[in-house]
Amino acid sequence: MPFSPPSAGALLRLPGKLLPVRLHSRGLTLILNRLLADPIANGELDFLQDRVLRIEVMDLALDYRLTLRNGKLAAAPRGAQEDVRFGGDAREFLLLALNEEDPDTLFFQRRLQLEGDTELGLEIKNLLYSLEEDLLPDPLHRIASQFSRLLGRPGEPQTLGDS
Repeated sequence: MPFSPPSAGALLRLPGKLLPVRLHSRGLTLILNRLLADPIANGELDFLQDRVLRIEVMDLALDYRLTLRNGKLAAAPRGAQEDVRFGGDAREFLLLALNEEDPDTLFFQRRLQLEGDTELGLEIKNLLYSLEEDLLPDPLHRIASQFSRLLGRPGEPQTLGDS
């Protein structure tokens, strides 16, 4: 039986399975607090105060729960009941971050899912629309672009040999 290289998605799922949730949740909140420092300081995320946003990156087996606490995004306790859930594959979240797709397109094509408090979901979606195109610093933008290409288009599994 010939050796078949693992898919890029299978390799990218490893951190989600091997690292403690607390560790990658902490990393995400550090990154988001830095990237969203101006909107947070301007009160644009105040709608998340005492609310829980669940972000589920399904193909990477990552599940985050975020809230706004003391003027910063923070990881909500793992079992905290979410008010709203955004779900999708990593590529769709990367496309949002890179401003290569707008949120409505991803939701209407069912590539991103929104469940729960629709009013809160709309506030989050409006925030996504308001973010500047150059939200990601250049090095992070290049890394996110590489991951997006590595993950390929929906329904087209990529192997490491394909990139």
